[in-house]
Amino acid sequence: MNQFDVIICGGGPAGSTCALALANSGLNVAVIDKASFPRSKVCGDAIAAYVPKILKAIHPKYEEALLLFAEKTEVSTCRVVAPNEKYIDMKSAESGFIITRMQFDNFLYQLATVENNITWFLNHEITDVKIDTVLQEATVTASGITFKSKIVIGCDGAHSIISKKLTGTQPDLHHYSGAVRAYYKNVTGIPAKTYELHFLKGVLPGYFWIFPLKDNMSNVGLCIPSYVVSKRKINLRNTMEDIIKNNSSIKKRFENAELTGKIEGYGLPLGSRKIVISGNHFMLGGDAASLIDPATGEGIGQSMISGRYAGWQAIKCFKENNFSADFMKQYDKQLYDKVWSTSRKSYLLQRHFLNKQRLFNGFTTLLNKSKFIKRLALKHIMKVADSK
Repeated sequence: MNQFDVIICGGGPAGSTCALALANSGLNVAVIDKASFPRSKVCGDAIAAYVPKILKAIHPKYEEALLLFAEKTEVSTCRVVAPNEKYIDMKSAESGFIITRMQFDNFLYQLATVENNITWFLNHEITDVKIDTVLQEATVTASGITFKSKIVIGCDGAHSIISKKLTGTQPDLHHYSGAVRAYYKNVTGIPAKTYELHFLKGVLPGYFWIFPLKDNMSNVGLCIPSYVVSKRKINLRNTMEDIIKNNSSIKKRFENAELTGKIEGYGLPLGSRKIVISGNHFMLGGDAASLIDPATGEGIGQSMISGRYAGWQAIKCFKENNFSADFMKQYDKQLYDKVWSTSRKSYLLQRHFLNKQRLFNGFTTLLNKSKFIKRLALKHIMKVADSK
């Protein structure tokens, strides 16, 4: 009963997208997740404008389903606020979305459950994985149950068991960020179709964000690189509360706001270094593959890109009957060709610009004084942002 062609570990955006990429492939696919859906996931909830294209490349019906999904809030402008409180509005030709992860992950899960060749195993916590190159198979243990397959795809998050067991990759504070987020009702002063990144003195190169949701709700949070958190001994929750209560430009917008739930934290493995993401009979996707944008913290789109490519690579493996590490390198190349250039530029931006308050302020002031320079700069920035 537990013999499959492909086992996907984790049913978030990477895992569900991978499952969709394997729909109608003729392969017998298992998706194992420690939770059930709908389930909450601590995140900024921002969905990049290129995400519908990812789904369309798999099948147009998936793109259409997202565009018709009623629970999304459309955003087309990113407001970047410098430490001197001057801001730049970066407008995109296409709209992204803000959707809670509870809703978005369940949306993807529901798309995948109707596909006949995909079997879901929910409330199964993965504890072990082994690759037997002699028997040419992978063995996954979840909640005491053994599953076997030709390929295992680890989409099991920032603390991936698959990565830990098969690659031994360790977190690096210079390629990791810490974040906290909470939901607030009745935050004021939010421009139409706009999400905000506030680069505040004292948290650079990190930022405070306000992302609008439906029903006058907002996803509010704080993200700071882990090496900065460690060096300055920053308590993220306390710092976020202090910004909301005491920052001159922020506090007035929260005077009548109501905290819904609690402030929760999570880690972000950044795509600023290349790690081992494949090998004999396995691939890694999503946060397990460390793909989050170093400057903005955006990771859902990259996760879905990796899931799509991992699914397509699995199909190639079965067509060629080749599950070797060398053959799997096609996945590495395809994925890094797509995301590495942007991630590297974002990392350099984080390390050499966003942490320099005077330079950041001066650049923002210059753009606001010169429409010509602003137009050229924003054209380049949006070209990079839309490159996926």
